[in-house]
Amino acid sequence: MSASSRRPIGRYWTTNLQIKFKLPLLSPSSISARIAIRVLRGRKMFPSGPPVLTAISIGLNSSSSVQTQNPVYPLYPSVQLLLHEKGIPESEIPKIPASGPKGRLLKGDVLAYIGAIPADYPSSQASRLEKLSHLDLSNIKIAAPQPAETKAPVVEEPITRPPPTVSVAVSISLATVLSVQKKIKETIGVTVPLSTFLARATDLANEDLPRSPRSKPSADELFDEILGAEPIKTSPGDYVPELNALEAVEYEPAQPVKEDIIDILSGKVPKKAPRKASMEEYPAGSATNVFSLTVPVGDETRARVFLDRVKTLLTVEPGRLVL
Repeated sequence: MSASSRRPIGRYWTTNLQIKFKLPLLSPSSISARIAIRVLRGRKMFPSGPPVLTAISIGLNSSSSVQTQNPVYPLYPSVQLLLHEKGIPESEIPKIPASGPKGRLLKGDVLAYIGAIPADYPSSQASRLEKLSHLDLSNIKIAAPQPAETKAPVVEEPITRPPPTVSVAVSISLATVLSVQKKIKETIGVTVPLSTFLARATDLANEDLPRSPRSKPSADELFDEILGAEPIKTSPGDYVPELNALEAVEYEPAQPVKEDIIDILSGKVPKKAPRKASMEEYPAGSATNVFSLTVPVGDETRARVFLDRVKTLLTVEPGRLVL
């Protein structure tokens, strides 16, 4: 052991050191404490058991007053701004009761200190928030069963039925159309289909038909009538006639039947059935063609005018339809 290590401590002395780590407080109201370190005289014999270093609490500052701003933590920026706005000096900060976490000063504490809000407002709000932070399930009750809903009687919606219809038909011969078709082919060598004649006649016949009694005038038409215009009595149609042609039946030659002499003498000779007409007996296009329309009741006049126009276009100079 060196001489310096063997050098005895000259005196018995006691010093106070402020430590920065936390110490267990001796009472709930303790807020700060200092410890005294006792140094024993060198080479002094002491029995085993007593500690060399003893820490005792001296100068204990205890207080049961309201907690103020904890000096360990700085002030919140919002609190500093409020103190500056209200002109509160730093010397009065320790006098303001603090209700924040870990003893920090809040804006509510400053406002309560200057009397802007009730003095108990910060503490009451803190207790309220503490209460609301826990979910209270003590008032839960089983909901009463809901009464069965009474179903309203089902009202059947009226079924919209289409208006009754009526059929209008006109017999039209296509002999003139077939004749014009043949002449065009002989003249320019082009066969114009029969459907072209029918489509062109349908388009022309649909123009300016008598107005249906079921149609209602539009808002523009009513406005024009107020201004003195004549009511519109015609409207374009969209009819497409159905064509039912009476087809000629093919000729079936009858089988020769041998006559029995007994049937001839007894007068039981069977009568011959009438022979069916062959296609040669009817010239091309002479068969009756029925153009028909199915329209709602009340539109018979409109449909009749359309069919009459089609008949006129197909029987009187049908060549104008394609030339």
